[in-house]
Amino acid sequence: MSTGMRVCPPGPLQAFAAAVIRAMGADDEIAAEVGRHLIRANLSGHDSHGIIRIPQYVLHADRGDLRPGSRPQVARETAVGGLVDANYGFGHFSTAFALEWAMRRAREHGLAAAAVRHSTHIGRLGEYTERAVDDGLIAVVTVGAAGRGVGGIAPHGGRGRFLGTNPWSIGIPGRARAMMFDGATSVIAEGKVRMARAKRTALPPGCIIDRDGNPTQDPEEYYAGGALLPLGGDVAGHKGYGLALASALIGGLGMIDDPQPSLIGAAAMPQDADHGGRIAGVFLLVIDPATFGSADHYRGLVDDTLAAAKGMPAAPGRAEVFLPGEPEILSRLHRSVDGIAVPEATWKDLGGLADRFRIPLPEHRVV
Repeated sequence: MSTGMRVCPPGPLQAFAAAVIRAMGADDEIAAEVGRHLIRANLSGHDSHGIIRIPQYVLHADRGDLRPGSRPQVARETAVGGLVDANYGFGHFSTAFALEWAMRRAREHGLAAAAVRHSTHIGRLGEYTERAVDDGLIAVVTVGAAGRGVGGIAPHGGRGRFLGTNPWSIGIPGRARAMMFDGATSVIAEGKVRMARAKRTALPPGCIIDRDGNPTQDPEEYYAGGALLPLGGDVAGHKGYGLALASALIGGLGMIDDPQPSLIGAAAMPQDADHGGRIAGVFLLVIDPATFGSADHYRGLVDDTLAAAKGMPAAPGRAEVFLPGEPEILSRLHRSVDGIAVPEATWKDLGGLADRFRIPLPEHRVV
């Protein structure tokens, strides 16, 4: 029995994504970066940040929230601190631009930080920390927004939206392996709700509430005015709430002296919302371990600790202990060969864009 899923080889799917981004008005460099980022998210097992996002980006561009051809620029800098203005262009490109700036400065000065303002959606955070780790550097990346009516998370003990999913990613290099953490500060990311809606499946208990604050497993209730719950649920939701709020406040460094303060993507802020008491932005910190001594010795310590974690006995029903970032590595190995599955609803949306921009859909098979 067919599921209606289309399975595409990564290469053609990436070429299609880049072609749509280019048709939206982006130059070749931006289109290539965004297309590569999206498909690598799919390969890594994070379909919520992959090809499913393209219709959303087209919608945001149509209403003026995203300017596909805009390029980022350094608005202010010191030896170890930089303010990057994304100019409402693709957040994937502007964040990669800010990361490269911070990595260059960290190699020279030991560490560097960058804040990004006027950004749109920046995709999977782990992509940026992985790049830093591949260069032997430690990286911390977060993107956050907060304010009444903002994002999709209700504050702990409250109802109504006040926070974005405000993820954090931390990458730490070892010798043979690395620690790669990437996670939202909600029980479940909004993209996972989007995927459940596309697949017409229920969510696990304790992930969202409806507009009246009641628990629900129906993803449609989220889009009808409901909210995500902060990481930790009823028992420890104050922890996810605190991390989410910290993300927004630190990201808000980019709003200092901002002549045009805005949230991450104007779409995050309802037109009729109170525009006071809101803050948002992207923040990156890059550290060169050599600042504190032998980088190779440090990587050895990291390797030994990660090996010890891998050697811990597995819990009942589990085959092994996975390190943060290890599931993504395994997913890339499998999906590079098996292909990337696209839900029927998403495929229909992509078909509409293919017709609009006169771009052929990528090769695929139906399963």
